[in-house]
Amino acid sequence: LRERVNIGRHYRADLMISLHADSNPDPNVTGLSIYTLNDGRSDREAAALAKRENQSDVIAGVDLASNNPVAPILIDLAQRDTINKSVRFATNAVSILSHATDILPRAPHRSAGFAVLKGPDIPAVLVELGYLSNRGDARQMDTDAWRARVAEALARAVDRQFSLGEAAPSALAGTPQ
Repeated sequence: LRERVNIGRHYRADLMISLHADSNPDPNVTGLSIYTLNDGRSDREAAALAKRENQSDVIAGVDLASNNPVAPILIDLAQRDTINKSVRFATNAVSILSHATDILPRAPHRSAGFAVLKGPDIPAVLVELGYLSNRGDARQMDTDAWRARVAEALARAVDRQFSLGEAAPSALAGTPQ
């Protein structure tokens, strides 16, 4: 999973969207949800990242080659900015996707420590498209029309993310599509 982050970093991705269709022991759980990285990660992760990069790379604009003692702090600050951008995208995407598909009724924007979300310099979201264990979700995911609606909604969310620059998520909710 971390290799996916490395691929994104290699290509200098502006946004990583990881698409999933999961199952749940409760077949009544239904709807799309979006995950962003929780803000509870530790400075140890930033230090471990710096160590993994062998102090010979630039991460989030921080040159690690000089054994800079503040590199983990700078990486942490860059990751906080990345998380903010991820949250902005997720908030906007949930709003747009709610017109294309069913959304998880309670708290569709969630946070977790999934590996694909941990790039310090790439805003990232994990989109749980629905649950294969729910007959309704599985049935709609199997249709071309549903996939086209959801793909179009995700494309609009990406377009909006980059066309609005640093606009706050609350300003996005009232913006016409």
